[in-house]
Amino acid sequence: MAVIKRCSLFAAWWAAGLVAVGAMADPSLPTLNAPDLAQGPYSHMQMLLQKFWIDVATVEVRVDRPTQERFTTLAQGQSYSKELEQQLAAFAFGAQRAVVQMHFKRDIPFNRWVGVLHDNLGQARKAGLIAADVEKRIGEALPQRLATLKERGYEKDDRFIYSVTADAVQVAVIAKGGQALANFVEKDMGARRAVMACFFAPKSDYREALLRNLVGAKR
Repeated sequence: MAVIKRCSLFAAWWAAGLVAVGAMADPSLPTLNAPDLAQGPYSHMQMLLQKFWIDVATVEVRVDRPTQERFTTLAQGQSYSKELEQQLAAFAFGAQRAVVQMHFKRDIPFNRWVGVLHDNLGQARKAGLIAADVEKRIGEALPQRLATLKERGYEKDDRFIYSVTADAVQVAVIAKGGQALANFVEKDMGARRAVMACFFAPKSDYREALLRNLVGAKR
C-alpha cells in the first residue's frame, strides 16, 4: 500500500490535468530532450523510487534555462543542507517550463490509485499548494476521466511524461512499445501547480532525492 501511496501523488497530478475543459488532443509527444529545456549541470534531476527494496519507478525532471541559472547560483560549490533544499525546491516549484517523466518498473493497479487519491489531494491542500475547489474538482472527476485505463491499469515500462509551461500542462502516457495511451494539453493553472507540488512539496517522497541528485550529493 505504501508503494501505491507514492505513485498516487502522480494520480493527483494526472487528475488535475484532466479536469479543465478545452483540452487539445493528440499534440506531439513531450520529451525530456525538448530544445527549450536546459542542458548541462543543474538542469536535470533523477532518482529511483524504491520501497522495501522494490524498484517502483525512475523519475526524471528537466527544467528551463532560467531555472537552471537559479539552481547554479544557489548550489554551485555548496554542500547539501535542508536550507539549500528549501531554496532549490522553491525555484523548482516556480519553474515556468519543465518536463517530468516517470518510468514505471512494476505494474500499478488502477483501483488502488483511486483509493488513496483523496488523501494525497488533502495533503497538497493542507500545504497550501492547491485550493479546496481544485481538491474537490479533481477528486470527483478522476474515476470518470481515467475510465479508459481502469481495466488495464499502469503497466511495467509505461512512461508518464508531464510537460509544464507557464499556462498549461501536457500529459502523455506511453506504453512500452511506444503507443500513446493518452496525450493532450490542458490549460489549467491548478494542474500546473499540482504537478510541481507532487515532486517538490515538503514531505514529498521525491523532493529530497531529486534535489540531492541535482547538486551531486549522496544520501
